[in-house]
Amino acid sequence: MSFALSRRQRDVRRPAPGVRRLSPSAARPALLWLALLATGTPNAQSQPADAPDGREAAARRLKELDAVEVHGEARRGVQVGKGLQDLREIPQSVSVIGRERIEQQALATLDDVMLQSTGVTREQLWLNNNYTSRGLQIRNIRYDGGGASSLQDRSNNADMAQYESVALLRGADGLFGAGEAGGVINLASKRPRAEAGAEAVLTLGRWDNRRLELDATGPLNAAGSVRGRAVGVFHDQDMFYEPAHNRRGMLYAALEWDIAPGTRLFAGGSWQKDTLDAFNASLPRWEDGADIGFPRQTTMGAPWGWIRRESTSVFAIFEQELGERWNARLNLRHNLGDDAINGAEMEGSVPYATGENQWWRYQDATDFGETTLDLALQGSFDWAGRRHDVIWGVDSARSRKDYDQTWTYYADGSVFDRIAPPEWAYPAGPWVTQSTDREERASTYGSLRLRPFERLAVIVGGRYTFQDTTRKTNRVDGVRGIFPQDDKFVPYYGLVYDLSANTSVYASRAEIYRSQGNYLAAEEGPALEPLTGSNIELGIKTDLSADLSASLALYRIRKEKEAVYLSRSALPNTTAWCCYAAVGSQRSEGVDLELSGRLAEGWNLTVGYTYNENEDRRDTGMPFNTVTPKHLFKAWTTYRFYGALEALELGGGVTAQSRHWKGGWVPSFNPDSGQYDGEWVQVDIVQKGYAVWSLRAGYDVGPRLNLALNLNNVFDETYYSTVGYPGYGNFYGEPRNMLLTARYRF
Repeated sequence: MSFALSRRQRDVRRPAPGVRRLSPSAARPALLWLALLATGTPNAQSQPADAPDGREAAARRLKELDAVEVHGEARRGVQVGKGLQDLREIPQSVSVIGRERIEQQALATLDDVMLQSTGVTREQLWLNNNYTSRGLQIRNIRYDGGGASSLQDRSNNADMAQYESVALLRGADGLFGAGEAGGVINLASKRPRAEAGAEAVLTLGRWDNRRLELDATGPLNAAGSVRGRAVGVFHDQDMFYEPAHNRRGMLYAALEWDIAPGTRLFAGGSWQKDTLDAFNASLPRWEDGADIGFPRQTTMGAPWGWIRRESTSVFAIFEQELGERWNARLNLRHNLGDDAINGAEMEGSVPYATGENQWWRYQDATDFGETTLDLALQGSFDWAGRRHDVIWGVDSARSRKDYDQTWTYYADGSVFDRIAPPEWAYPAGPWVTQSTDREERASTYGSLRLRPFERLAVIVGGRYTFQDTTRKTNRVDGVRGIFPQDDKFVPYYGLVYDLSANTSVYASRAEIYRSQGNYLAAEEGPALEPLTGSNIELGIKTDLSADLSASLALYRIRKEKEAVYLSRSALPNTTAWCCYAAVGSQRSEGVDLELSGRLAEGWNLTVGYTYNENEDRRDTGMPFNTVTPKHLFKAWTTYRFYGALEALELGGGVTAQSRHWKGGWVPSFNPDSGQYDGEWVQVDIVQKGYAVWSLRAGYDVGPRLNLALNLNNVFDETYYSTVGYPGYGNFYGEPRNMLLTARYRF
């Protein structure tokens, strides 16, 4: 929370009476704890694990916790399921980026946050982005502990001014509806505060980057039982690829009402609109797959092209305490999206002899609506002298997507002398494709956390999906298809053992489940059966001090029945994808390591390292995801000075990874013709390993005003953040740039 955080930032410069300030050198022994995780050496400030009311006290603290932060993000209480949980009680890997770090690194969108998240790889696409973890795509997003929603094309643009934190649970979360093993993104909305406050943030940067944020909160009645919050954003910027330009407006409003003791309503809504002109930064390569070496500002799209994306959300969360240990929570959310695209682009590998490529016209219109409902009952009971926890709930998700699209060849042209065709009307004519997709899912879930022994927690649970139906309509010819999936039970198992008051080891087995109702085995169906598999994880989590935590996880993932492409069909009787077979088999194994928190007074650090090996078991030895590097390292640190320099804060970070690549097909060189018109051969489009560094300096001009300067890509590294195919899909990483931020607190 920015207002509370500003006070904490000021307080951190001076130690409280009786508290000794640690120098950086004094903090070094803490790093040695990484090698001693399993020893379980107790912390002098921690409560013994065998204290009779230790877990009861922890439960009360989490119940009262709203935004306790360690380095702004490693919160002891995080909401990745149906309520606040201590990170050590979750038998899976969880990373959190909170408000402080979002502000320090000027992370404006969810895409910016994902680039900084431990273990996440971003794959840029022409119109949206994919995120992968452990080699597997992240397909779901959860808002404020509600039901799992699907990631949409516009999700990566979600403005972070409306959110308090972003938590990523890696691995399958099938118990609560996000059954793909890449993980699930959890967004925590900004909540109104009982203390009045306001903040204005102005950011100026390279490429005419201008951004204004306004954030106000406080009580709306004398008793303080009704509180409100409003956030507004205006963002206008050129992109580094010319002549692209983006404009954004965002409004967020929320109300929190203490209706009665133990009864609370949190409700609100948001609206965001983005307009991106000359949007296509995807680049082709030479006909043999070699890098052409275009300048980084190059685009292959028409300068008049545009994307307009509008998102609207309304939500309501009703919470009711049922005695001291039980509570019920109803979470309702309705998301709407309206996308329109009008453009032309050059696509195709480039012949050496002519330098020619093809202009294509692209237009689409997408209307999307999704409603999620989640009703959860959770609490605890005593048995055999110990406390045990229960969660039971039902959830449902219904979505509708109307999609109209036209994609046609226009003319040839030179990639080195790009003369775009004239702008055409929108839409230019009848849509070539018109379809409507409907999805309906409903499930019930439950989990039981038993404590048969003093330091051991056993978690058993499951999810039963009793409705999973996909309906597709081709609005051109009126043909409809209904593709139901069979009822499915997905179990979940976990163990957490406290080695000491500070250290826990855990093991979990989460089932993978994802509907494949939109993949058909033949033109008339049937739909493929759901994708299944398992995510097994072993790990250790420890609190190295009151404000510093570390975790190590080993994981092994198996996926079966993945849709494998067989042949393309015109599909006159349906709009589903065809034709596929449910025979894919994949393996992913690796390590996640994270250290996050406060090394010493004023010195914060987050370090994440991941190692991944993945394999397509149908083609032994070949990875199924080559975009995910084997080695991925991300770090961010800040240091707040004290004494004469108490107004100064310095920070820096790095994102480094090993090589990644993508396979493509190109014609080989024919010596008889002297051209590349020989047999087609496979080539790898490779980006070697790289590191991108960043720096930050912040200064408190006074008690209300802070100025900060961020320098991104310090050494101006030239690299492809995403490699694609010979004809398209190669994206440069952002060049060196600076951001100046002025933050004023009223």
